[in-house]
Amino acid sequence: MADSDTSKDLLDRILAAHESYYDIRRDYLYEGRRFPAFAEFHTYGEQYVLTKRAKLWEVNTHDFMFFELVDELDEAILDDLVDFITIKGLRKVNAATNHMSSALTLVVIAKQCSDEAFKRVKSIRFRKNYLFGLHGWSDLRLAVVDLSRTTSEAIAVNAAGKKLKEALASNLALIQ
Repeated sequence: MADSDTSKDLLDRILAAHESYYDIRRDYLYEGRRFPAFAEFHTYGEQYVLTKRAKLWEVNTHDFMFFELVDELDEAILDDLVDFITIKGLRKVNAATNHMSSALTLVVIAKQCSDEAFKRVKSIRFRKNYLFGLHGWSDLRLAVVDLSRTTSEAIAVNAAGKKLKEALASNLALIQ
């Protein structure tokens, strides 16, 4: 069983690993809900021929990461968090002409997680296309860390969040 500071220690390590590239805000109030942390990352790419005036394309990609700490995660709390991110979190996306993709990332660190909620994480999917994909898309990347489980079995991610698992696992191994 995790002690009371393990979840905060893990959050601190994850944020420290992201601070070089992400703009991080702690104690973040968004749409009436307070999150212990929020991080965002924006990239811009372009391709041109010979001169910058002969631009072939340009794209913007974004990652909006919401972090939540809970004592006990069950299916109702998981559904509430996912609904919030896919409805209100989606408002952060500006799907303008050069928008390629935006990741809505939710990382939940739980002292304990029900088996049903932990299994359900893998099946949660969300994608929104803008103007039939011409203005890009948004995906939900979801990760749940259950601190009551062994380190090798403590992380559940959905299909879009697979890249999160390795980073979370390495940070979790360092605090346990």
